[in-house]
Amino acid sequence: MAQDFMKLSKPLFMASGKRDLGPSLSFNRTATLLDFEAKINWNKILQTDPLKCAFSLICQLAAGAEPQDVQAKIIYEFVAFSVENSKTIPRPLKESFELGLKYNDNLTGKENYKKCYRRYPLCLYSARTMLRFMSLFGNE
Repeated sequence: MAQDFMKLSKPLFMASGKRDLGPSLSFNRTATLLDFEAKINWNKILQTDPLKCAFSLICQLAAGAEPQDVQAKIIYEFVAFSVENSKTIPRPLKESFELGLKYNDNLTGKENYKKCYRRYPLCLYSARTMLRFMSLFGNE
């Protein structure tokens, strides 16, 4: 799963910063995100995740886990964009994001994301660990 996401997301990660495209070209982040999102087979990705770690990761990020991690911010922004704009995002993925946001209602709680562990008990990994896996395996 990590390899698939990292392979697909290279353009997304490159598009996350500002680029100088010259005076006549403009960078359309929305178009890039829509194009990237259209290439994702959510159901195939989720079928290879019997422990529901993708749901747990999304829940944890939406609940405020790893706020300083650049990769986490990009994933969070992309999922938030997809939840708002995609008609193909699976309902359970959307629900995991919305659940994380609900857990994060109390913005002063620094460990709100730990509530996601109870919701997805089969996934034993924290967001930090999953992001490390993605970095390690994404370069293969």
